[in-house]
Amino acid sequence: MKARVAGDTMTTPSESNSLELRIAFHNAVSRFQDWTANVAEPKVKLRGRFCPISEVCQEIANLSDPLPEAILSILYNETRAGDDMLALKLDETYRGGARCLRRLIENRKRLRRRGS
Repeated sequence: MKARVAGDTMTTPSESNSLELRIAFHNAVSRFQDWTANVAEPKVKLRGRFCPISEVCQEIANLSDPLPEAILSILYNETRAGDDMLALKLDETYRGGARCLRRLIENRKRLRRRGS
């Protein structure tokens, strides 16, 4: 967890909340891998309810903890466009991973709409 600096106005999630968000994000990445374009967006459990994986991305958007190598590897493997990969390389945190996964979800939804 990052140390607070004097004058830092950004709030840092509590350790238990941060752990819950990280676990939900790991689950979201896993569910994304198994997701085919012809079914609805997968859901994962977060704070006692099931929510779409894109919602998990929104919830974790401010978490600056570094991503584990296994999650980074999955995101890099799923990313196709050079710009998306560069954005993740520049920010290999949960925040950067959430932005990357959100773009991947949007692309998958576009494919789903085209296939309908």
